[in-house]
Amino acid sequence: MEKKEVGNKGENIACIFLESKGYKVVEKNFRAARCEIDIIAQKDEYIIFIEVKTRKSKIFGNASQSVGIEKRGNIIKTAEIFIAAHELYIDAQPRFDVIEVYMDLKTGKNYVNHIEFAFIT
Repeated sequence: MEKKEVGNKGENIACIFLESKGYKVVEKNFRAARCEIDIIAQKDEYIIFIEVKTRKSKIFGNASQSVGIEKRGNIIKTAEIFIAAHELYIDAQPRFDVIEVYMDLKTGKNYVNHIEFAFIT
């Protein structure tokens, strides 16, 4: 399975997981300022900007460890653009989450770890 294909499958798994937990997926793959936010969702008073990291194993550590300072900064800038474009200054509180998806290609089973409030602005 190609890296892009694994990533897309992980994002789809994350969306299904979020919806099962009562989240409303607002947008996928929002692009602005040469950056992308994988999933934008809403729940309660929050608008949640989610980075999805999909791996086939933990051999190189937890997937969330790959969301470094530069990536976080890019996500925050892109979230600001989304908030401004949709005039969400008053309506929703922004939140930044990371979802780790671990796929076992042999068994077809997936493990999802949702890290709420993974980083702040």
